[in-house]
Order: sequence, then C-alpha cells, then structure tokens
Amino acid sequence: MAIDKKYIGKISEENLDDWLHSTGFLYPMNEHQLDRFNKLYDDYDFKLKDSVIDIDSILSGSLRNKSKIISLDISSDVKAEIENLKMVARKGQSGLPQHIIDKMRKKHRDSDDK
Repeated sequence: MAIDKKYIGKISEENLDDWLHSTGFLYPMNEHQLDRFNKLYDDYDFKLKDSVIDIDSILSGSLRNKSKIISLDISSDVKAEIENLKMVARKGQSGLPQHIIDKMRKKHRDSDDK
C-alpha cells in the first residue's frame, strides 16, 4: 500500500494523529478514520483469511510457539559415521581411525584451495 500522491498535501502536523489512525499505525477511533482506512487498503490481499488469531492469548502472554518433532530416516551407515565423529570429538586424535584422519586432511586441503 502506498499513499496516493493526492493525500500527501493533506497530511500536516495538525492532523498527523488522525492519519496515523487512518493508515493503521494506530487503531481507528471513529467512522471517518475507519472509512479512510478501508479506502486505503481496499485492494490489499490479506493472506491469513482462514487463520484464527487468538488476541487474548497474545495480550495475556500465554501464547507459546508449538514445537514440532521431525523424525529423520537415517541409514545405519550415516549413524555409524556420526558415532565415529562423536568419538573423535570426545577422544581427540589419539586412537583415531585412519579414514577419519584422511577425511579431515582432505577437507582442509579442499578449503585451502579456495
């Protein structure tokens, strides 16, 4: 929504509060402000038409984000690799399998080439 150029000259310091109510920065307080708001936002495409907004829970502070648990289907090979990397993180380089050391060296070599 952009304010039409014909309205720019009508906004002044004396009626700035009225325009803030009319443009939605503050709640409309009378029919004139509400009519102006509806006219300004007549072509606005409201994307949440079918959504329910629980104003009371927002104002009371009881609104909470609902967490969602997503299960990942991880193959046994990937699980074994994760366990090896966990072991590396815990033990450091002592007793590290050679394929892990090679993988780390390759990764560092690749990053140095960039």
